[in-house]
Amino acid sequence: MRGRVIISCLLTLSTMVLHLSLPLFFKKIIDYLSPPISFPLLSWVLLGYGICWTFNQTLGQIRTFLIFQILERSIQVLSLKFIDHLFSLSLRFHMDRQTGTLMNNLQRAQNGIESVFWGLFSFLLPTCIELIVVITLIITLFGGMYGALLLTILAAHGLVSAMGIRKSVRAQKVHNDKRSYASGRMVDSLLNYETVKYFTNEKYEHDQIEAALKDQEQAGVQRYKIDVWAELSQTAILGLGLIYLTWMSGKAVHQGTMTVGNFIMINGYLLQFLTPLNYLGYVMFQVRKGFQDIESAYQVLLQKPEVQDISHPSTCVKNVADVVFNHVDFGYTAERIVLKDISFEVSAGQTVGVVGPTGSGKSTLARLLFRFYDVQNGTITMNGINIRSLSQETLHQAIGIVPQDPVLFNHTLYYNIAYGNPLASKAEVEKAAVMANLDAFIHSLPDGYQTLVGERGLKLSGGEKQRVAIARALIKNPALFIFDEATSSLDSKTELEIQKNLKEISAGITTLIIAHRLSTIQHADKIVVLDQGKIIEQGNHEQLLQKEGLYAKLWHQQVDRILSLREALT
Repeated sequence: MRGRVIISCLLTLSTMVLHLSLPLFFKKIIDYLSPPISFPLLSWVLLGYGICWTFNQTLGQIRTFLIFQILERSIQVLSLKFIDHLFSLSLRFHMDRQTGTLMNNLQRAQNGIESVFWGLFSFLLPTCIELIVVITLIITLFGGMYGALLLTILAAHGLVSAMGIRKSVRAQKVHNDKRSYASGRMVDSLLNYETVKYFTNEKYEHDQIEAALKDQEQAGVQRYKIDVWAELSQTAILGLGLIYLTWMSGKAVHQGTMTVGNFIMINGYLLQFLTPLNYLGYVMFQVRKGFQDIESAYQVLLQKPEVQDISHPSTCVKNVADVVFNHVDFGYTAERIVLKDISFEVSAGQTVGVVGPTGSGKSTLARLLFRFYDVQNGTITMNGINIRSLSQETLHQAIGIVPQDPVLFNHTLYYNIAYGNPLASKAEVEKAAVMANLDAFIHSLPDGYQTLVGERGLKLSGGEKQRVAIARALIKNPALFIFDEATSSLDSKTELEIQKNLKEISAGITTLIIAHRLSTIQHADKIVVLDQGKIIEQGNHEQLLQKEGLYAKLWHQQVDRILSLREALT
């Protein structure tokens, strides 16, 4: 790409030289057309003019092609850098983000790169050099008076352009903010389509989006109003300059101090001087706007990941996982402490369940173990190594997690299952589907594994999505399984079948099961009971029932609920 940049710069200089040669050819043509006409010399000049024009156009097209390649590569690099950086940012950032706003920032940055490239390489760089050369030539050939007038025009035009750009940039920033908000509001509305329908709030959403778009419209109109006034002022300056310089050169021809050929040449250079100035203000604004649009993505790139690897993290991977929480404290904010002095062990090959009332911090344990967040106090170790000393990639490869609310890609069932291990064979994908009790459902579909699941898996039921998520985790074959309410959306029969399969799968594999249904963790080697962020009980199912504490209370409540439902059905 550096070579293409250098070649494009050389081609820019070449086309500029050829372009500046055209008025000289016109002068010679006019001179040779004056009696007595020397046709052989005129023929050579006409031929030279044609060759010069042809080379100028050809080299210009080659330069444009090279700049286009550089532009597309730059957009590719920026987009990948932007997406990679978003993946590197911690969960807290993504909990607060608006997807529509982020994508709008990326789209604006891509457009900004295009504006900057075309503006700088195709216009501003050659135009600035050309203006300097034209002024130098006119001063050399026709005297300082013409040069002084051109410099006066340039200074007045530059002053008006600078004032217009400053005001326009401020207006553009307001317009960008309004547009980003409107885009984010529309995407948020679409993502909550079902909620909008549940509450018949289509009119409310329409009004909210209309208000955002109206603000965007008003900001855009204000920006264009500033641009129009600036361009009208620039046109007036250039028009007055053109009238006066043309009058001066015409008067010189009339007085016999300038030939017609020189009149043609000076007006040719005058047009080469004034024509780009007519667009200079607009292009400078577009370049400035382009940099501002790029800045919207750059500000995201400046965001630092909350969770970062140490300088030389360990990449030691084992087939087993021995996990220890040691006096762990954690809060999402200083005012919102979720876990307090948490200590327990999940020995290699052991299955440990975590239960507790809603809001007791169960799912937070999984997020800390996966290092979506770092603990404030205490440590979490895997195989005796503090997980902060492991690279995040190594840690994540060792863990297979099934979240409470799984989200699927808008792709096929096969793709979503194989996503746990993109290198898996078809047989491995089908085996994972069987173990997740998903194969019968898949074979009942007309398109089988090639069935599209819709955006975020909306075409599947909650239970079907959870089974896909379970199959996706199984095919990863991790050292540690985390099931976070993994069967909460399943009916009792399917839950029992999957629990049986999970027992077989997780036999000998460290497993952490976070559950609301106590039947899910009844078989666990150890059960940890949380309440208000603290561990209040530990033991197996029988031991905890004998203690007659919170676990026993929750167990009896769920048993009584099941019996009540059975009585109601009968």
